[in-house]
Amino acid sequence: MKRIFALSLTFLLFCLVGMAQKFEARDYCVNNGAVSLPATLLANGDKAAPIVVFVHGSGPNDRDETLGPNKLFRSLADSLAVRGIASLRYDKRTMLYKGGADTLTYREETVDDAVQAVRQLHEAGYTHIFLEGHSLGGHLAPLIAEAAAPMLSGVIILSGNVGNIQSAIESQLHYLGRQQGASEVMIRQSIDQMLAALPVRYRQYDEAYTPQPVVRRLLAEHPDLRWLIVQGGHDYQVTMADYYMWQRMFGPRATYFYGPTLDHILRSLPAMATPQDYMAPGEIDAQVITALSEFINAKP
Repeated sequence: MKRIFALSLTFLLFCLVGMAQKFEARDYCVNNGAVSLPATLLANGDKAAPIVVFVHGSGPNDRDETLGPNKLFRSLADSLAVRGIASLRYDKRTMLYKGGADTLTYREETVDDAVQAVRQLHEAGYTHIFLEGHSLGGHLAPLIAEAAAPMLSGVIILSGNVGNIQSAIESQLHYLGRQQGASEVMIRQSIDQMLAALPVRYRQYDEAYTPQPVVRRLLAEHPDLRWLIVQGGHDYQVTMADYYMWQRMFGPRATYFYGPTLDHILRSLPAMATPQDYMAPGEIDAQVITALSEFINAKP
């Protein structure tokens, strides 16, 4: 009888532990002054466990960073949860607040909200917070980290450009124009039209910001802050030139993952990506998930 009771108690404790560790998605909100951003917190209640804050790329993105049938942030969040890593993802300000977009800069559009998301988790008691910026979010990750560094354990840059958005537009339109057989004159006209469409303040801020001096300050002032840089070889939006610039900036102070066949949203493709590829569903490469989880779960 005692043995049966002991076995029953062990089973009950096992079930309770399993319930405590179960990850659940619940509604959350990032509140930054008059701006409230609906969000999803995927966690299990263990505030000592690592948690990732996702920061979007350019444009009005939802919390899943939906692109066609692909949902990069939701897929990453679900995959990381299986490995014991919580996450917070929120709708981007420009998706919800359409008015006043012409007066925004990177700081209002992206940086301030990301810092506030980190701050809320920190004030809620989370002790191992990671910032994960994709594309433009990766470009701005050093700027966000500079404001949030004391609250962060690490920063992950996924397909992040080093050069400003105007140089990225030129590079992308040159690539796409050549793919379509457009003349250099036509490509130049397209570039000029797109650059002219950028709001003046946005363009001025874009020209003024460069990650290099920010990274130098972070490495000097926060030597324990860990960094991971992820890049794909079949990404036409952010190229290997950016990856090499990140490597020169961080040197041995960062961890690197390069996938020769990865596109901008971390899927493996047989050739250099095109815009049409984003309209086809695909899975994030398993090696990326492994690299992220090993970096996040590694002991400092």
